[in-house]
Amino acid sequence: MKKGLLLASCFLFLASTTTHAQSVDLLWQGETYTPPFYKGKSLWSNQSRITFFAMTNGLGNPANLSYKWTKNGTVLGNINGIGKNTLAFTDSILSRPQTIRVDILSEQKAVLASASVFVTPAPPVLAIYENNPLYGFMFHKEIAGEHKLQEKEVTFTAFPLFFSALNRIDNSVEYEWRTNVGDKENKNSVTYRAPDDAAGASQIQVSASNKEKILQSSNKSFLIEFGR
Repeated sequence: MKKGLLLASCFLFLASTTTHAQSVDLLWQGETYTPPFYKGKSLWSNQSRITFFAMTNGLGNPANLSYKWTKNGTVLGNINGIGKNTLAFTDSILSRPQTIRVDILSEQKAVLASASVFVTPAPPVLAIYENNPLYGFMFHKEIAGEHKLQEKEVTFTAFPLFFSALNRIDNSVEYEWRTNVGDKENKNSVTYRAPDDAAGASQIQVSASNKEKILQSSNKSFLIEFGR
């Protein structure tokens, strides 16, 4: 999955080692989905792709520098060399924490600057928001616990955070919505309507799973109250 624009805007500074005015900052981002206006970065999750970027300071043109990448103590010789300032990989099904190091080398192979970072895969998260007909997605309030209906009808939408997906309706992500009365839906958005002249509550259970990556799944449940 390629998300070049997102990578350019969301990299965060994580680690740096400085030698006088020469330094390198090691930045990273998981190539996973986050919803619009999300304030955090795209995290690396199980079986997703992650990209590291070495940003040098005071060492001259980055394209002319020599980079040596190390993963868990093993030198990655096939991606090292002049101008090789990025490292990207998709971890195996048994995703585990990784220690990544980059060294900037001189022509004599002396280390001019270095940086390392320890990353751990995060679990995917399923977030539910109301899709209001007037105001759109109510991102300021995630649906959780108990939700009281203000109108007779409400639409909920699921957002699969940190899944390997381009968007919330990516074909790789399967959804299942269930109520305590046996109703079932397999869409990204579901509309519920309160019974006429009735008061009560209904339990909603939502799950999402990636058809291509078995470790990417999440679920959530909440209660909707109506007529009270």
